[in-house]
Amino acid sequence: MIHHTQKIESISQFNTLIGQKTRHPLLSVIDLTEATRLDQLSISGDFYTLFFKQVPCGDFRYGRRCHDFQSCTLVFKAPGQTIDVNRHDLPEQTHILGIAFHPKVFNEAPLVCKKSEYTFFSYQENESLHLSEREKQIVLGCMSNFQKELLRDIDRFSLRLLAVHLELLLDYCLRFYERQFITRCHINNDILTYFDQLLEQHLQSEHEVKTELRSIEYVHDHLPQSLAYLNDLVRVETGKTLREYVRLKKIDIAKSLVTSSNKTISEIALALGFSNTQTFLCLFKRLVGCSPNEYRQQGNNKPN
Repeated sequence: MIHHTQKIESISQFNTLIGQKTRHPLLSVIDLTEATRLDQLSISGDFYTLFFKQVPCGDFRYGRRCHDFQSCTLVFKAPGQTIDVNRHDLPEQTHILGIAFHPKVFNEAPLVCKKSEYTFFSYQENESLHLSEREKQIVLGCMSNFQKELLRDIDRFSLRLLAVHLELLLDYCLRFYERQFITRCHINNDILTYFDQLLEQHLQSEHEVKTELRSIEYVHDHLPQSLAYLNDLVRVETGKTLREYVRLKKIDIAKSLVTSSNKTISEIALALGFSNTQTFLCLFKRLVGCSPNEYRQQGNNKPN
């Protein structure tokens, strides 16, 4: 049984807790040949972690399907999230469980402009990354690079080189997640279809607040996926962010209202949650190529 969640403030405190030597204050590799006190642990730390977690083959819970790779699962946690680690989670033929690193590592040159790309740290655990054997070996190779660097005495290059290795590892994780989105294309299409239905339901309703933010919140409230995962799924499938996708959907509905209703342009803008008519006019013209009034006139001129 996992004990109550312990609050951990630093990498060195975490290393002490699991019985492992601290070789750098901002990054640690969780190595079960050294972590003598790590059996089963629940913590909340002021640092990022990514670690292996075994999920039995044939587990069909949301987040894993039969076409996912089965070699092992990589879980990502942001600062403040609860981390449940267990030495039995370790994949076969390795003693490395994962890494933990302080947010300050993101301030180093290779990473300072890329932090926002690594959205998987905001995913739910059931949205974890399922690796093939080849992908697992690549991840382990990256973690081995950390270990080699950590065995050296700390100097002015240490943090910079650790950041370089971290960038490589996280970029590989981005690549593997892109592959996972592709292999889940049928499931993603189902999610996107339901997303569309919910969004249209919300935008067509009479009494809802329909700002972009509220529209996204409404859909998210009715779906099990995390907001970060939804945004990435929509981006992979459509090339648009959630906010861009909502704008496109609003304009699609606006085109229908312009040609099929007697509402004024201002009434349509208000009904779709635009803060003012001018914002609606500019967006409509940019996306459609003409003003709403011109679009209405074109519709009226079409032969029956």
